[in-house]
Amino acid sequence: MKLMSLNKIIGIVIIIGQWSMVNGQTLNPKTTPACGGYFSAGGKSLSWTMGETFNTTLVNGTKMLTQGNQQPYIFLKLLNLKMFIEGFYMGGGQMQAVLYNNNLNASPAACDSVTVELHNAFSPYSIFTSVNVLLHTDGSADVRFPISVSSNSYYVAVRHRNAIETWSKNPVRFSDAVAIFDLTSP
Repeated sequence: MKLMSLNKIIGIVIIIGQWSMVNGQTLNPKTTPACGGYFSAGGKSLSWTMGETFNTTLVNGTKMLTQGNQQPYIFLKLLNLKMFIEGFYMGGGQMQAVLYNNNLNASPAACDSVTVELHNAFSPYSIFTSVNVLLHTDGSADVRFPISVSSNSYYVAVRHRNAIETWSKNPVRFSDAVAIFDLTSP
């Protein structure tokens, strides 16, 4: 009888352990492609990611369904980001081309990727949206957000794998104009 109850207890512990491992995992929907880009001219835009598996886009009238890393926004709001990462900075307003030098990006101006988050302007300052972008060797990055950020103000937070997370001092307003977030000026 004692052996049977011990086996039941061990079985329950194993089941609970496996359940907690499965439910303890989270999925991160963000991706950082090694190579790709975005081009816009004349009201039309083209975005691409190299190394992505073939995906299908289905269109029916005004409805569009896409699969994969590239999820289109019909309208975008732009944030011009300017920052330098101390460990990559060489002086003269230039950083090392880390991604290019490690054969992870075809562009000689590819420094590294950063995550840009927009946090609500009021407590508890939860994340409204975030995107991963390519930071260029001159410290610039064009960050594109969905149109839903229009006419609102958000704290901008920048994260990098090897730098201190940095927030804007005040909320940044996203209006009809391009928003600017410059971490290089005093």
